[in-house]
Amino acid sequence: MRDITFPDGPVVACRFTERFGHWVGDLAAVLVRGQLGTDLKAVPTGAGFECRKRNRATSGKLSAHALGLAVDVVGFELASGARLFVTESQGSPKVTLLSALRRASCGWFTTILGPGTDAMHADHWHLDIEQHGSSASYRICQ
Repeated sequence: MRDITFPDGPVVACRFTERFGHWVGDLAAVLVRGQLGTDLKAVPTGAGFECRKRNRATSGKLSAHALGLAVDVVGFELASGARLFVTESQGSPKVTLLSALRRASCGWFTTILGPGTDAMHADHWHLDIEQHGSSASYRICQ
């Protein structure tokens, strides 16, 4: 397996780095190799840490991004030179892979939002490990 890069250089908390790194290497890269027959080369994420409220609102709770506990994944760059965007909608192995990856990711993160969730997440997957309520086992996977 080749090294996987993060071209946006996201700044995140150490505990998120560990979880996200394992997710990329142990889940995303394995599914890409198994279903598309190529290696995962890079994962564009945006900046990661950003001091702001949820959904860029002017009031309300802080976003998991403000705590360094989240990234936004727009897609994946493959060693073959192809790109895989989370907005793929054509019936293809790419869509099957994205669907499987998004479903499986709920075991790794406490929040997964993306296309179909709401307008704020129409072009990326928001992945975070922020605790919801009093239980560390509660998940928001949409």
